[in-house]
Amino acid sequence: MKEIIYIQAGNLSNYTGTHFWNAQESYLPHTETDETIADAEISFSESVDAKSMSTLCPRLLMFDTKSNFGTLGGNNALGSIGEDAFEDSASLWDGTSIEYRQVQIPKSDYQKIMEVSSSDIHGLSPETKALGRTIRYWSDFSRVYYLPRSLQKLPDPLSWQETCVDWKEGQDIFNRYNENSELMEGPLRQLVEDCDNMQGIQIMNDTDTFGSFLSSFLSSFRDEYLKLPSLVFPLMAGVVSQNPDCDDTPNLRRFINEALYLRTLNEFSTLNVPIQPPSSWCNLMTDSLKFATTSVYHQSAILSAHIETCTLPLRLKPPQQDLFGLSTQLNWRGSSPFAELSGVFPFTSNSNFEDNLVNFSVDAPFKSSTRYTWLDVTRGFSSMQIRAYEKWSSTQRSSSVAYGTSVHSIAYPLPSSFPAFTSDWPSPRPPYSEASSSLSTSRNLATLLEGYAMFIDKCVRRRTTSLASIDVSLDDLKELANDLWTMHDNSSAENDESST
Repeated sequence: MKEIIYIQAGNLSNYTGTHFWNAQESYLPHTETDETIADAEISFSESVDAKSMSTLCPRLLMFDTKSNFGTLGGNNALGSIGEDAFEDSASLWDGTSIEYRQVQIPKSDYQKIMEVSSSDIHGLSPETKALGRTIRYWSDFSRVYYLPRSLQKLPDPLSWQETCVDWKEGQDIFNRYNENSELMEGPLRQLVEDCDNMQGIQIMNDTDTFGSFLSSFLSSFRDEYLKLPSLVFPLMAGVVSQNPDCDDTPNLRRFINEALYLRTLNEFSTLNVPIQPPSSWCNLMTDSLKFATTSVYHQSAILSAHIETCTLPLRLKPPQQDLFGLSTQLNWRGSSPFAELSGVFPFTSNSNFEDNLVNFSVDAPFKSSTRYTWLDVTRGFSSMQIRAYEKWSSTQRSSSVAYGTSVHSIAYPLPSSFPAFTSDWPSPRPPYSEASSSLSTSRNLATLLEGYAMFIDKCVRRRTTSLASIDVSLDDLKELANDLWTMHDNSSAENDESST
């Protein structure tokens, strides 16, 4: 067994993570005779309560502001303090008191349905078809129980504060939070000590709100766990593809924060897969899948399907891959720890790799570049579809030295919490869907890093008022630009060597 500890930070990341854990829950055996493809102990730990009842809970730390947790902590966190506990504590005081109690957030429609529905984890009932219109928080459609230590609630920003904080302010927030909660020596260490043979950590975070926070987390993590592999999915704000303006202070702050975070990942993380925002996903709005483009509930479901699929080999039974092997394969020269995510979901009878493939990491058509290393994972493919995949894959090699592996597994699960997309799925919707996802390297990554380096150079030359208002010195920005160019050159050199 090689356990993985998961970190989620930010609203979009926790929406995506909720779909991810609902998929993991669908793999769990519900009877002693059930067989499952996934090793539950890799991602779940067993918790036993005072009544000797056993529950599997994610090996997870979730960070977000308090208001984004919704009902989580009252309805589906093991060992949480309920209303009765407050009543009991009040009875210990016989003096005069004035009670102020915050209005309790009501349960979501989906939580109410789950309480009265059967144990069937799949299917789409008439009630759950309308789920997308009633989701308020990412906890509204969660199907798993969390340990209290998994819930890391940060104070809500004041109404006048921007959600995207200055880089140093985010680092200060982490330092204060770590000091007050003993995060690294408490919840994190408890998760680590609960593992027998830990293979690494998997992180997903919003760079806009938690980039500098996670940067400080990774720095502290490496002080204690120097060689433990890490896989990071930074969910970017997409400013690099928006023709940013050096005079636009909010976007300039986001851009610099993203650039600083990419440098942190280059230094401290083993493998990193940048994810652009949904507005940047090429070819997504196809005839096979349509949804409200502003719905984070739907957007995160698509993203989660690909992240869950491309990392499935890490959790299979028997194991197909581990974090160290995956990182070594994709960062084959050890100089550029970045990869990109692409895929097709759902993969229907009308789908093909050339026209329907979506690249989630760069704002560019997939077929504009060839791949150098890759891990492809298909879900639920027939033998005919596998042959079609193999034919397509053979055309994507950059040269004879290009190296890739493929894993073919069961179809992707669609629990009742999954959105009711307008798609080519038959009616009623099946409990599973075909899918294809890939982690790969190509020249796209060098182009992405070049965009950050060029813009920082431009801002340093212009020295605008907006630049002066951001709490990063000019010398630090010059150093950042140089580091980004070095990262670009390392990525370019890797690709150039592959193509020779």
